[in-house]
Amino acid sequence: MTSPAAKTETTRLPSPLRRILGLGLRHVYLYMGSWPRLAEMMYWPILNMTLFGFVSLSIVRRFGHVDVLADSFLGGVLLVEIITRSVMAMLVMYLEEVWSRNLGHLFASPLRLRDYVGGLVGLSATRCLISVTPAFVVVYYLFDFSILKFGWSLPPYVILLCINGWWYGLLVVSLLLRFGLAAEWLGWMSTWLLIPFMAPYYPVDILPQAFRIVSWAIPGTYVFESMKAQLATGQARYDYLGVALVLNLIYFAGAAFVFTRAFKGAKNSGGLLQMGE
Repeated sequence: MTSPAAKTETTRLPSPLRRILGLGLRHVYLYMGSWPRLAEMMYWPILNMTLFGFVSLSIVRRFGHVDVLADSFLGGVLLVEIITRSVMAMLVMYLEEVWSRNLGHLFASPLRLRDYVGGLVGLSATRCLISVTPAFVVVYYLFDFSILKFGWSLPPYVILLCINGWWYGLLVVSLLLRFGLAAEWLGWMSTWLLIPFMAPYYPVDILPQAFRIVSWAIPGTYVFESMKAQLATGQARYDYLGVALVLNLIYFAGAAFVFTRAFKGAKNSGGLLQMGE
C-alpha cells in the first residue's frame, strides 16, 4: 500500500509532467536492459567522425595549411550528427512503440497527444546527447578539434539544430502514421534528405540555383553558414541564427499541425491498433 508521504511526493508534479516522465521512464528501462541499443546509439556518430576526420586530414596534407577548411569540415560533421540524431531519435522511439504493438495501449492511457510530443522532444534531446558526446571526445583526441572552440555560439547552434530535427522528426513520424509500416524505409531515408541542402561541408553558392532556394528555406543552413563564418573570421553570424530561430518556430507549428492531423486520421481509421510487425 502506498504511504501518504509517497502519494504527496507523486502529486507534487503537474499531471502533464508526470505523464511525460512516465513515457521517459518506459524508454529508460528499455535501454538500461539492452546494451546493444546503447552501443548502436554511440557507434554511428563515432564511425562517421572517424571516417570524415581522416578525410579532412588527407585534405590538409595534400593541399598544405588549410586548417580552416579542415575545422569547417569537422565542425560540419559534428553539427550534422546533432540534427540527424535528433530526427532518428524521434523515429526510433515511435517505431519502438509500433514494433511492440504498444501504440494503441499508450493512447488508451491518460497520455495526451501534446504529452507524447513533449516526451518525444525530451527523449530525443537525451538520446542525442548520449549519442554524440563520445564522438566529441573521439574527434578531440584523434584530430585535435574541440567543439568548445565555438564558445558561446555553441548552445545556439545545438538548440537550433535540435529544433530543426524535432519538427522534421514530427513530419517523418506523421508519414508513418499516415501510411503505416509500409513507409518505414521512407522514414529512414528521409532522415538524410535535407542534409545536402543545408550545405554543412561546402558553401551554399556551389549548389544549383533551384537547390539554393530550398537551402535558404531550411533553418539548419543558417546555422552551418554561421559556423563556417565563425571559423573563417572569428565572428558568428547572429543575424543568421535569428532567421533560423524564426523559421524553426514557424516550421515547428506547421509540423505539429500535420502530426495532429495524421494522428487523428490514424486514430479514426483504427490504424493505431493495427500498426505492428
